[in-house]
Amino acid sequence: METKWLEDFVSLAETRSFSRSAQLRHVTQPAFSRRIQALEAWAGTDLVDRSSYPTSLTPAGLTLYDQALEVLQALQNTRAVMRAHSSTSSDMIEFAVPHTLAFTFFPAWVSSLRENFGPLKSRLIALNVHDAVMRLVEGGCDVLIAYHHPSQPFQLDSERYEMVTLGQEPLAPYAKAGADGQPLYMLPGQAGEPLPYLGYAPGAYLGRVTELILKQAAIPIHLDRVYETDMAEGLKAMALEGHGV
Repeated sequence: METKWLEDFVSLAETRSFSRSAQLRHVTQPAFSRRIQALEAWAGTDLVDRSSYPTSLTPAGLTLYDQALEVLQALQNTRAVMRAHSSTSSDMIEFAVPHTLAFTFFPAWVSSLRENFGPLKSRLIALNVHDAVMRLVEGGCDVLIAYHHPSQPFQLDSERYEMVTLGQEPLAPYAKAGADGQPLYMLPGQAGEPLPYLGYAPGAYLGRVTELILKQAAIPIHLDRVYETDMAEGLKAMALEGHGV
């Protein structure tokens, strides 16, 4: 049995909605349902009354809900005690940051904090966006710094998390310049001769945003995906070599 199953179950008990809890737990609804079913298999009994709406708990589910709150709180308290034993972490602020921002934004930003507010001990945890969000939700960091676009909201509970905008960054195409100073590749390309496209991997947050922008373009964009990666620095390196746009 995994602790995240208990966290899923507590969320479901409080929201009384599979879809809402799946959003808050940052998983698809089918995946969330499978985790609740796995917990029921472990418990050996039904925990959720699926015949009612909104969702309600069975008597066994009500019992487990009370126990789950105690277990999760005990684990949180135990972790806090263990962290308190470490002098290096007692005054350390932990930041969960997606890889791209860990390279491009975070170093200068945290330096500016030290200049404006004095000494600051920080620990950077570089992850993909999904894992960085989950790190915050599961209490594994103090601050999450991530890209945000209205088309791809994180569905974080606004009553639990305070959110502020630290800056804005444009998302624009790039192509290496040729000897004449002009881009080697010019959008929008042609149907018979699509441009070599260096793109974010499908699962990357910026990849989803980019694909939406391309789909909403006023004119058709003709691209042939020849390379993909989760890392913005990897795309920049390939573009600088002239391999695509």
